[in-house]
Amino acid sequence: MNSNSAPALRRLTLAGGAGVGLWLAGPASAEAVQEQFWTTLSEAEKDRADRFLRTEDRALFVMTRGSLRFLLGKATGIAAGAIAFAEAPFGKPYLSDLQGPQFNVSHSGSIALIGLSESRPIGVDIERMRVTGDELNVAQRFFSAAEYCALLSQEKDAMVSTFYKIWTCKEAALKACGEGISNHLKHFSVEVTKDGFAIHPEPGWITPAFAAISAEPVAVPPGYAGCCALA
Repeated sequence: MNSNSAPALRRLTLAGGAGVGLWLAGPASAEAVQEQFWTTLSEAEKDRADRFLRTEDRALFVMTRGSLRFLLGKATGIAAGAIAFAEAPFGKPYLSDLQGPQFNVSHSGSIALIGLSESRPIGVDIERMRVTGDELNVAQRFFSAAEYCALLSQEKDAMVSTFYKIWTCKEAALKACGEGISNHLKHFSVEVTKDGFAIHPEPGWITPAFAAISAEPVAVPPGYAGCCALA
């Protein structure tokens, strides 16, 4: 397939998303990597893809990076294969030596979520919801006390859904701020409301980027949870 062909992307609507573009990519092929994505990747990205043991994981990574390159190429006017990335201290990628949008990606299952922002730092997260039976143990270890108590009060099905909504919001918010994920999960609480999310920093902890944080759920396929955050 021609490397300039458009990948299968679905544009999403974000209520508070002026200057923000949000797309779903996928599902990734479970059998093979698509040539249209592979030809645009850097040698480092190809090496990383080749280290995946499962074909599904390799195909998902390649689809995600290839779709990101396609969208950034459209936004900057640069060929997708010519785009170069650098990484911030906590691993968040950004465009190297090129003016363009801020961006973030996440993938899970066979789907990728990609966000581009003209001005504000952006973070996205998507998770396939898997019932493990260990959700409360994970929440007790990594979530705030308020979040854990909220989960304890719910029936199993609602609890699992709320768990993943909280998880995606926390990841997206910290990615938007460029903060390390594991170091700050307990430093703020996510309240799931009828309108989306309310974020409550713990007393004594807030960064300049986090002071402006906003987050909202994303309309992802059934069986998934997703969030987009802006700092």
